Amino acid sequence: MKEFWEGLKKETQQTLRQMEAAEKDILKRAYSCALALADANSNLKTFIIHYQFENETEEIWFFKHAKPILVSQLIYYCQVYNIEMNRPVGGVAIQREYLNNELENLQDYIDRRPEFYSYYRLGATENDANYFTRDKFVLGHQYLEPTISEREPLYSTNCDYKLAKILANEQLEIMLKSQLDELERPAEDKAQLPWTTKKTFLIELLYALDSFRAFGRIPLKRVVAVVQKLMGIDLGNVSSAFAEMRTRNDPTPFLDALKDSLLQRMKRNDERRKR
Repeated sequence: MKEFWEGLKKETQQTLRQMEAAEKDILKRAYSCALALADANSNLKTFIIHYQFENETEEIWFFKHAKPILVSQLIYYCQVYNIEMNRPVGGVAIQREYLNNELENLQDYIDRRPEFYSYYRLGATENDANYFTRDKFVLGHQYLEPTISEREPLYSTNCDYKLAKILANEQLEIMLKSQLDELERPAEDKAQLPWTTKKTFLIELLYALDSFRAFGRIPLKRVVAVVQKLMGIDLGNVSSAFAEMRTRNDPTPFLDALKDSLLQRMKRNDERRKR
């Protein structure tokens, strides 16, 4: 199962990167990416419906880690498309109100599910069997989802969609706040620094800086928003990109290349001094 998942994830991420690089229009890009992710999710669903998990641990891993990553990307691009399609025509005040309303919708989703959101944020595991296996249906104090009647017994658990939605909302929050910041910037301050290499390299660098606490206690999603604004770049679903980084044979190619480049530069400078 993990071999199929890794292959599908790698192929899907490559497709998304190509689409993001080829299409500059945000509406067209979101639409194309959403279609690609819908196909990927359909392929994953077909595989899992006919797959027998080895044990409960493998089942929990799939519904807690694998499926939510792919579904969250689909939700993210669908929401980006919908937000852009419904964006009103008007000045800064109208745009600001629209974007703030979208942010409030994201917060409302969390406010209606405080118990599970806390579980996710704390990295808890004690209720994983109830939340992420298919033969459990426990309402407890969880928010009753309006789509509960559409649960597919062989491809759904109590909370895999909730988790995917939260992951998608985190990326939407970054995008929306970046757009709000852009509205507030004076025109003379909108010069941008170019990023001339892969977006995944920038994500790798940001995660490394955050792990080192280079920005103190500022949340990573806020750092990402600032960097996106500064560079005029949309990094997409950074948490999904990070999940992909963790599974690569060479997880830090950019950081390794940075170190090599810096050492070579120092060496060249030393050689010049000796002449």
